[in-house]
Amino acid sequence: MPDRTLDDSTGLRALRLRAMMTQEELASKAAVGVRTIRDIESGRVRPQPRTLRLLIEALTPDERGGTALAGISSSIAAAPRELPRLPAGLPGREAQLDAIIDAVGDGAAIVAVHGMAGVGKTSLAVGAAHALASKYPDGQVFVDLHGFADSAGPRPDPASVLTRVLGRLGVDERHLPTDLGELAACYRSAIADRRVLLVFDNATGAEQLESLMPGTSASLVLTTSRRDLSRLASAHVVLLEPPSIREAVAMLGTGAGRITDDEAVAIAERCGRLPLALGLAAARLRSRPHWRAEDLLARLDPENRLLDELDMGHGGVTAALRASYLELDPAHQRLLRRLSLVPGDDVDAYAAAALCEHDDAAAMLESLVDVHLAESRSPGRYRLHDLVRLFATKLAELEETREDLDGAFTRLLAVYLHCSYQAAIQVPSQHQRMLTIEATKHDIGLRTFTGQEDAVAWFQSERGNLAAAVFEAERTGHLESAWHLANAFSAFRMYERGIDQHLTVNRVALDIARRLEDEQKEAHSLADRGRHLMYASRHREAISCLENVAALNRKLGDNGGAALALRSIGVQHEQSGRFTEALDVYRSALALAEADADDGTRAIVHINVNTVFPLLRLGRLADAERHLDAAERRLEPADGYNRIRVEFYRGNFVREHGDPAEALQMHTACLERCREAGLLGGFTGTLIEVGEDLLRLDRAAEAVTYFSRAVEQAEEMAYLAFERMARNGLGRALTASGGADEAIRQHTLAAALAESHEDVYELARAHHGLADAHRRRGEMPVAAGHLRRAVKGFEDCDVPEAAAAAAELEDIEQRRSSPSSAEG
Repeated sequence: MPDRTLDDSTGLRALRLRAMMTQEELASKAAVGVRTIRDIESGRVRPQPRTLRLLIEALTPDERGGTALAGISSSIAAAPRELPRLPAGLPGREAQLDAIIDAVGDGAAIVAVHGMAGVGKTSLAVGAAHALASKYPDGQVFVDLHGFADSAGPRPDPASVLTRVLGRLGVDERHLPTDLGELAACYRSAIADRRVLLVFDNATGAEQLESLMPGTSASLVLTTSRRDLSRLASAHVVLLEPPSIREAVAMLGTGAGRITDDEAVAIAERCGRLPLALGLAAARLRSRPHWRAEDLLARLDPENRLLDELDMGHGGVTAALRASYLELDPAHQRLLRRLSLVPGDDVDAYAAAALCEHDDAAAMLESLVDVHLAESRSPGRYRLHDLVRLFATKLAELEETREDLDGAFTRLLAVYLHCSYQAAIQVPSQHQRMLTIEATKHDIGLRTFTGQEDAVAWFQSERGNLAAAVFEAERTGHLESAWHLANAFSAFRMYERGIDQHLTVNRVALDIARRLEDEQKEAHSLADRGRHLMYASRHREAISCLENVAALNRKLGDNGGAALALRSIGVQHEQSGRFTEALDVYRSALALAEADADDGTRAIVHINVNTVFPLLRLGRLADAERHLDAAERRLEPADGYNRIRVEFYRGNFVREHGDPAEALQMHTACLERCREAGLLGGFTGTLIEVGEDLLRLDRAAEAVTYFSRAVEQAEEMAYLAFERMARNGLGRALTASGGADEAIRQHTLAAALAESHEDVYELARAHHGLADAHRRRGEMPVAAGHLRRAVKGFEDCDVPEAAAAAAELEDIEQRRSSPSSAEG
């Protein structure tokens, strides 16, 4: 699998959050200013080398600090420098290059190059970008839009491209909106005051590019497409056609100095005057100094019957590729052909080895790069140019049996299955037992992962390939493999910002389960879907889905599975403020678990069915403690994760019994244990409780720090229920510490989230907090309005806060009606 490299996900903010530190804590530990850290994280400044060293040493105090320093230097200390290697002088394209430079000098902010495949659009755009780069000191970004890529997975949509570019410019992806229009507005704002050079290569057409255009002319866009880009507003458009024979000979000349002009003309004509083919022909001559021109011309013979069969409409390209292909030994030829089977965009050495059945696949891939038949855009990862991929596909059809190709693809799926399940068992899941069993079944002796961080990094680098492999495996009838890949894919939902790709992959799994008439698989995939929807706070859809899961599991006699589905339904009720309904569902889940003959399943259900939380919300402290005692008695001695959860609730009980200082100690210990175990969800929830402890101790300024960290973590996980809770806590802490204006903003954000996701309880808490903040500003009528909504919401939830909010409302109204009141 790929070597880990630091990218935009390992910027300063991401590293700080991974270390579970606040900006203030990092500033203190690194002996730099808090403002400096804020400016670096926001992208306003780039750190000086000394500052960078101090920050990295604070974040990575062990022997890995040097490695981290080197990586982070490239990711946050410098503007992006992503241009591919400069083409060798662009012989034969000097006029077009000069015209682009002149157009930019005259004020053009968009240059659009279009033309046929292989005509040299990318080389011209990259050459122009290198020539102009010094004018754009804030960075150069290169994005392949895969407009004409021949791969199974979906092409990048404008939203994903905008997100990537914003990340390269230092904008934290976790704070970006999901709506395309709002995302494009953020992009235009971020780039407005910068001078950035953006190369958007291989676009499907003008429509794909519209949302990627900056709103000002400070930056430059260079874009290429096989389709006419004349419709792109305000663009300087370049139609790039095959070069003249004189220009084609000039292109060939860098590698053909020992041939005559007539021979060069003949080679150029055989190559169809296309720069891609000319480059390949020149490479042949450079690598074979003993060749004469006739040796190359023989391999470019247009009368060759096989070349006719391989014709792609650009015979010169086909001939040039064929000439390069014939120079490979049989093992390299087989690898090139089988790389066309890769459903995603790229591969690593493990995947390539499965395709070609060769131990030294990494060296073979590098050899293909050397002869320009493969590309490597990041260390350890390799891809085929679109035309090379099509060429390899046709070769595979002609030179391989269907059985051999299917065997190669089956081995590729086996690699993905091995690694996916090995990675999945490193992340927390209520399906840990099942994932462990499947990891053992699909173990083919390849790599394992050293922990959660290693596993998540692998998944994030392979995400697109895995999704594409699911689609392709389903299309080609490898239904079991496709289902299992989708199953392992679902384990990483907590580490994704959105759920769209997870829902798409899950839909394939559901369809397969139904085609196979396998109701156990169907129930499992439906349960995964319900959890994806739950994390996105799409409660109604989630409950409907999970009700089907519970019914299907009961039909199958799997009471444990039905109980866990009911447990998830209970969580939906909790996160909507329907605590009594949550308790009713949890009781049904526990009853089902008791009817299950599997002791292990009963224990899992009793631990995961969390009656403690709704009982606490309803003010039933004694009942909550009894239920927690019962659950704790069922814990296995080695179950560290659930023991942290028990201590978490013990801290809540202590606080509710009137000892917030002891609760703070207990929750702080839980926080450290969550940090050590890498439990993101547990860490975020504990941050919120530490904030509550500090508020009870009248230490509001410290509470602000912990609630702020909880907001950051919730955004990182895209866990909206946690974000609502954390923002309401932050608002209360800000009000208590004198920051009423910012408190109003936080409660307003929490209210919007709660209202859009039908969370009655957090909406009531938001109005309660808004009332308190407005009252601190002396705005009693506004405060009274928010209190009325809070009282109504708390009453609907049947929680004790209703009485307290009603008393506050009565006090305000009495003051307003009193003759001595200023309001009177």
